Order: sequence, then C-alpha cells, then structure tokens
Amino acid sequence: MWGMVHIKVFRLRSVLYYIFIILLLASILIMGYQLISKIHMRNFRESQDGSDQNGNGHQIYLRVFNKIGDPRNILAYQMPFLSGISNNISIETSASRGDSEERLVDAPEIFLKHEPDMSEEIKIEISGIRDDLGTIALTGEGPQILIYHTHSREAYKPDPDNPYKAVEAFRCDDLNYTVVKVGEVLAKHLEARGIPVLHDRTEHEQGDHATAYVRSLKTIQKRMNEYKSLKIFIDLHRNAYREGAKSPDDEVVYINGERVAKLFVVIGTGQGYVGGFSERPNWKENYKFALRLTNKVNELYPGLAKPVYVKPSRYNQHVSTKAILIEVGSNLTTLKEAERAANYLAEAISQIVD
Repeated sequence: MWGMVHIKVFRLRSVLYYIFIILLLASILIMGYQLISKIHMRNFRESQDGSDQNGNGHQIYLRVFNKIGDPRNILAYQMPFLSGISNNISIETSASRGDSEERLVDAPEIFLKHEPDMSEEIKIEISGIRDDLGTIALTGEGPQILIYHTHSREAYKPDPDNPYKAVEAFRCDDLNYTVVKVGEVLAKHLEARGIPVLHDRTEHEQGDHATAYVRSLKTIQKRMNEYKSLKIFIDLHRNAYREGAKSPDDEVVYINGERVAKLFVVIGTGQGYVGGFSERPNWKENYKFALRLTNKVNELYPGLAKPVYVKPSRYNQHVSTKAILIEVGSNLTTLKEAERAANYLAEAISQIVD
C-alpha cells in the first residue's frame, strides 16, 4: 500500500514538473513574441509608413534581432522607464548672444527613446552645416506657407479654466483644444504680418496614430496640387508625453511677464530605422532653414527655442527643402501657453522671409 502511494506521489511530482517546464517555455515564447512585436511596431511608427522602402527585408530582420540582442532593449521592455538612450546630436544656437552663428554642444542632450543612435557620419555632417540659405523669398499669388498637423489630436496639460475631454492621455477629439488650435493662432498672426497662409485642419490620426504620416502626406500632396504657390511646409505638433518629464517651469520662458511654452524644430534625415526610404529629404537644406528659424527665435526671445533635434525618420520632409516639424509646448504646458508661443513664432518667421 505504501509503495502504491509513493508511486502516485512520484508520478504527481513528475506531472507537475513537466507542467512547470511547459509553462516556463510558453512564457518565454510569449515574451519573445511580444518583444519582437513591440520592436516591429515601433519601427513601423517611426519609419512613418511601415514599409521597407528599399525592399531589403533581410536587413530588416537582421536589425530587429540585433535590437533583441541588446540588453538595454530587453530591460526596457520589462521596465519601460529604462528605455534605451539615444545620443542624437543637438545644436545649441548662439543667437541669444546677438549673432546668428551656431555652436556644437559638448555634451549632447539626452532623449529617452527606444531607438538606434544617430550614425556618426550624420553627426559629423551636422557639425559642419552653416546657415547659408541666403534670402528666403515669398513671392507670387496665393498661400506661401502650409500649416498642418500629422498628430492632430495632441492636447496639452489640462487647464481648470478651460477643460477638455481626453480620449486618452493628453489627446482630445475636439480640435479646438489640441495643437490644431495653436496652428490656427500661428496662421492668424502670420496673416496679420502680411504672409498668406493655408492652415489645414484635417484630422490625420483617425484612431490610428501609427499611420498618421501616410495620411498627412496625402494632404500635403493635395494642397501642393491646389496651390503651386506653397513654399514652406510646417507640421505643427505638441511635444510627446514622456514619463519622468521635468517640471512645468522648465518647459516655459517668461515674455512680457507671461508664461510661454518652449518650442523646437525636428528634422528627419530619412535614413529610417529599418531600411530607410527610397525617397529621402534634402535634410541638410531643411536643417539650414530650421537653424535660421531657431536662431531668429532666440535672438528675439532668448531661451524660447530649444536646439534643433535631428532624427533618422522622414516626417514627410522630402516634399520640399523648406519642410520642418515644429513642436510647440508639451504635456507640461497649457494650450494658452502654447498659443502665446505661436504669436512669437510668427514674428520670428516674418523676420526671416521677404
């Protein structure tokens, strides 16, 4: 009798052991699948249209598995606050000192992003770029500047005096409470300074944030066909929400005694994260335009503009040599503070064009 009990206990332990092993292997497979899926989706979003623009599928898989092998990525997946650090180059302007030269920051600004580092080749190229655009002439009939919003639902820090209904963190379906409203203010102030502007309020997210750039490109192309006069293209955004962000006071400057949201320009090289794009921007010319605007903003309003931020994405900036993405404010600033920034941004733009 005791022998039978012993055998049953032994068999039960064996069954439990094998169940444990099966569950462990299943957990590992699920975690691996989730990690690959997460990396693929991030690449899809960051490369803007999710396609292998050069048709190099082999390189995509090599890069994905290289990422998986990086301990930072494995840790970041389990602990998001440890997301990989990108050492993308940043340029600090010296316009606040009364001139228009730029200088390379000795210690590049750190952005907590789960992405590969910018290539050393691009960093070297950036350090050698100077603002030699010459005159930026706006001539002819019709609108000269297109303002649009790829991420049209980006909203700001909730304001008790002007509340909005959030559909998710810092996002709203009512475009009167999002960055689209800031674009409306920017357009109004530019028009008041004699610059014809077309402000496109098309909602490009449409419940699918990942493919918003595909839709905004169609809007740009449509407007370019309608208005041959367009010369400058501004994709206006609110800076993305980041965990562990700084104090709200670090995201504003005081102008005429009022809190004004800081802003900065983002330039995409089109290198891409997983193969790049077959049609890439002339990013150096776009960068020169961004540099001139940043310098002018800080010349007029010291500290209002952060350094130009260069990334491997494209941001539809292949449509022109004067196509830029501007982040006005962040989740730590209010809509009113961002609207004030739009006024001063309009003044800077008016002073760099003829």
